[in-house]
Amino acid sequence: MTNSIFKRFLLPALLFMLVTSFITPNTAEAAITGNNSPNTASSMGYWKYSRSDTTILPEGENEAYYQFTINKGERVYVRSSYNKQYTGMNIEVYNSKYSRTGSEVINPHSVTPFIFANTGEVTSTTETYFVKVTRGTYTGDMYFTVSIQDRIKSGNGKFNFTGTATNLGNSSLNLTGVDSSVITMDLTNNPAVPKRAVVKSISTTSTQTPNQGNVTHKLMASESNIWYQSLFSSATSGSYRISLEDQLKVAQKWSFKYNAKATAKSTMRNVSANINYEYDVTDGF
Repeated sequence: MTNSIFKRFLLPALLFMLVTSFITPNTAEAAITGNNSPNTASSMGYWKYSRSDTTILPEGENEAYYQFTINKGERVYVRSSYNKQYTGMNIEVYNSKYSRTGSEVINPHSVTPFIFANTGEVTSTTETYFVKVTRGTYTGDMYFTVSIQDRIKSGNGKFNFTGTATNLGNSSLNLTGVDSSVITMDLTNNPAVPKRAVVKSISTTSTQTPNQGNVTHKLMASESNIWYQSLFSSATSGSYRISLEDQLKVAQKWSFKYNAKATAKSTMRNVSANINYEYDVTDGF
């Protein structure tokens, strides 16, 4: 009876433990080590599919190397985890045309501090970059992870103009209409706008009283000093031929007015700008 119970329950358990010991590596076996020169750099492949396995940099070795590929137009940053004992640790990203070293500790008082360096502009179809992590003054074995992150993010926001725009009416029947007074909004120090965010697209909404036809919204960024006329507009909305190519920063002063062809006086309130933007996350580090 005892032998029967042993065979029924214990033997399968032992078999399971034996199988998992072969297919599940322990931490040391899964770690990256021995990559102490460019010739022995750990290959991370194409950056989007790279893994951030733990690196062991043994005492007596000063550098760990990695390499990865990136395509034209892509912008990334490479980061290494950091321990408060690793004084002087730095990271370098480089190829034949570009080199950038980072040693500033980001979020030093958090549970996930890190150091980072950006890649340069990728102009070829595909380029190979190397990463070098240097130990600093710490003398023992070091443990850290290296990962590659997309620098460029998108966001959007709705921002309100201050005041009421007033149009006295097109009493002279001017074929080009009459512009209203100007109202503004200042996003220069708006905390909701990421640092150095750039406009991808922008539209405006408003409430006109009385509601009229033949109305055109107009928008100006203080840095460009150009009035952009809405492509498709009405008493309540307008859109503009503004894109990333214009490189208009979100964080600046914006002005708004509207053109009306109606002879009657009107006002425009509740004017808002809906802005889609792009920003580099490393600008906020």
